[in-house]
Amino acid sequence: MAKKIRVGVVGTGMGRHHMEAFVKLEDVELRAVCDINVPEAKEFAEKFGAPYVFADYREMFSMPELDAVSIATPNCLHAPMTIDALRKGKHVLIEKPMALNAKQARAMVAEAKKAKKRLMVEQAMRFSRDVQLLRGCYDRGDFGDVYYARSTWIRRKGWPRLNFEPGGSMGRGEWFIRKAEAGFGALGDIGVHLLDLAWYLMGNPKPVSANGAMWNKVAAPILKRKKMPVEVDETTCGFIRLEGGRVIVVEICWDSHNAPVQEVRVYGDKGGCSAFPARIYRGEDILETVDVSTAYGGYPVTEAYAHFIDCIRDPKKKMIASGEEIVEVMRMLDGIGKSAETGREVRL
Repeated sequence: MAKKIRVGVVGTGMGRHHMEAFVKLEDVELRAVCDINVPEAKEFAEKFGAPYVFADYREMFSMPELDAVSIATPNCLHAPMTIDALRKGKHVLIEKPMALNAKQARAMVAEAKKAKKRLMVEQAMRFSRDVQLLRGCYDRGDFGDVYYARSTWIRRKGWPRLNFEPGGSMGRGEWFIRKAEAGFGALGDIGVHLLDLAWYLMGNPKPVSANGAMWNKVAAPILKRKKMPVEVDETTCGFIRLEGGRVIVVEICWDSHNAPVQEVRVYGDKGGCSAFPARIYRGEDILETVDVSTAYGGYPVTEAYAHFIDCIRDPKKKMIASGEEIVEVMRMLDGIGKSAETGREVRL
């Protein structure tokens, strides 16, 4: 058997799911856990068999024996931690969103190229079996000319910090609602998943321009009474123009007086598809609907972590969610945000 890839994880919030996924892989050894909450870091290190615990990520990154690190921290720390890890010779898997903005994301990619290390973004939904099947249909040309996609994720009560268990993996800390630390609200938290999926299922055409609008209407008064003023978006809609006249529309909401919805729809001139559940629509005289759902089950998507490890072992392997590719997703997020601020279309 090939030498095991030795990994360290920073962050015990979403990071616990990273640990859970890595320990399922036979060719990986979880060696270290880092969190400023040292008792919790010790708890998860013991649970998943990691021998080393750190409070300071820089000390963990300095471990010569580590091959790679997985970073699951507040968004404002993604870029500086990634760049530090790359400079210390580690491959990096970074939680979504990749960074606070596209400028930071480009700096991360530049550092990865300089260090000759792999940089992958944990866009986990790309790795569900149904999404991979649908992407395969696109690659074969089953949908023909794909011209439009629409992504919607509406939560009824889904504010981080407000509607999730305080000690759980989601919604930990007030950084989620502060712009300097989170960058975005619902758009960067859940919107980044579905915007990315729509773009991925269209074959990743180049973004050209963005329009957007953002609101904070439902939970903001409640959070204000709890002395947690909100600086990020609760509800966002975006309109992305892509090369070739293609368009993506996104509708994202943490909290609403409406029914929950999670779906992606892709339209082509020969066929189309939807995700959650995955279905293919095609036919001319006889219309055909094919249910190809394999029940995406949420975190952890072990396939994403296995792919990251495979890409470390094979430097020439095409990475499904490379940092270089996800920079384009960050450009779209930035464009929607800037358009919402200015009330104007933004060229990308």
